Amino acid sequence: MALIIIEMLYAIGIAAYGIGHLIDAISNADWLRNIDFGAIVDWFRAAPAMQMAPQLSLGNETLYAQFQQLMDTQFQVRELKRTILTLPALPSEGY
Repeated sequence: MALIIIEMLYAIGIAAYGIGHLIDAISNADWLRNIDFGAIVDWFRAAPAMQMAPQLSLGNETLYAQFQQLMDTQFQVRELKRTILTLPALPSEGY
């Protein structure tokens, strides 16, 4: 029992020694002093950018609306195909 306690204390001592060297190395790092932490905090606190629709001319705007409708229809068809393929087969279909 005493041997386990001594080994635990030895391991804690080695870990504390390593952590001390790590803290010393970080405190002496010149590159760490040059970081603008305020800018990093401001970046994290900034609101996400809103995506806006592209500004198009009148002729292109109608084409863009048709394109969006086509893409939406293609997506719906793909989803319908996927749903149909997951349905069980009928007994008359030989499965």
